[in-house]
Amino acid sequence: MTLKIGLICMSEDPPQDEESENLPNPFAGLSGDIKERIEEEKKSAAHDEQQAALDFIRIFRLKERLSALQGPNEQIEVMLSGPLVSKTIHKDPITSVSFIDDSICASVGMDQRIHFWNPLDDTVVKTLDQTAYKGQLVTTPDRSLLACGSLDKTVQMWSTSDGELIQTLDLGGFGVLSVAIHPDGSMMASGLYNGNVRLTDIQTLETHAEFRAHEGAVTALSFSSTGNTFATGGEDGSVNVWKLPDPTHIAGSSEFGKPINSLVMLDDDRSVLVAFDHKLIHQWNTHEREITGTFSGHSGEVYSLSISPDRTLLASGSKDNTIRIWDIDSFIERKTLRGNRGRINDVRFSNDGDYLFSGNSEGEVAYWGVQLDVTQRVLDIVEQMLIDGGFNVRRTRKQTVLISLATN
Repeated sequence: MTLKIGLICMSEDPPQDEESENLPNPFAGLSGDIKERIEEEKKSAAHDEQQAALDFIRIFRLKERLSALQGPNEQIEVMLSGPLVSKTIHKDPITSVSFIDDSICASVGMDQRIHFWNPLDDTVVKTLDQTAYKGQLVTTPDRSLLACGSLDKTVQMWSTSDGELIQTLDLGGFGVLSVAIHPDGSMMASGLYNGNVRLTDIQTLETHAEFRAHEGAVTALSFSSTGNTFATGGEDGSVNVWKLPDPTHIAGSSEFGKPINSLVMLDDDRSVLVAFDHKLIHQWNTHEREITGTFSGHSGEVYSLSISPDRTLLASGSKDNTIRIWDIDSFIERKTLRGNRGRINDVRFSNDGDYLFSGNSEGEVAYWGVQLDVTQRVLDIVEQMLIDGGFNVRRTRKQTVLISLATN
């Protein structure tokens, strides 16, 4: 069976000769408003042309996958790009997000509320009011507790099953700008405004250690997956790596020069992925004491990093309103997720690595599929063609599309 999908023809601008290059500026003498309108129209036309090219690529890839179907018992599942679900649930910018389980996400905003949101049925399950100012969220590995560090100088720990407050850690007068939990769930790290890091036993809230990590506020923390090393980032633009259980300084760097926004400590216990007030993401190695790789693609500062459960992919959220997914070993960008209305302040992988949860500057949360195939617009273009060509097309509740050969 053959599926015929029309090609999208792209026109190229005609080449300019030397005389055309010397023509007077057509915008000369126009008012600022008119010039801005013309420029906006040109940018819009260029964007539409680029989008058409991307649509063509997606249609071509879809056709390749469909050609492999052998009979009515076989089907392909197509995920739609753009957020699968998005919702504005905060009145102010979101500062942090976290997956509670496979179907419930938590977000905290500058409105000092924590919302539990179910993207599958698009409902706010629970709201915790007046909880934290500029909160930072992290869950225990078993997803039973949600910790929220705040500039109100506490870390509050909530039960994820019923949203009840379990206990509160008082940090003794210093605001909390970052939190992380050890991979075995026994210890929590709090990055403090005074440059210190406190390691606390989660069950007893007893202090395991407190040490000076940076000259300025500690803005980012990350345990390695082994739990043997621990990375800290500061407002002073420095990154330090420590050996555990008793924090011993291994190496550090001040070469980034701008506040550190997010860190990921890799499995080799020596490499750190660093996002700071810059559009690049660097990999810094403690043994070589230098940058050993760079992820390049964002057009704005990168605010958040998240690593997939299998430790192969990196997700980054940026001021440019996009989430990008990277191959960690090769530093190659795999995918760009667009369709967000504001800068991405935080992004997290789900437990199975198939989804991302993000929060932005407009108070909006979004739930994304990692393996995206087509846009909604592409599906609208080809859906009737598929049906006319002898295929069954069925949309599912999880925002995917199942395509199979129709039975005669």
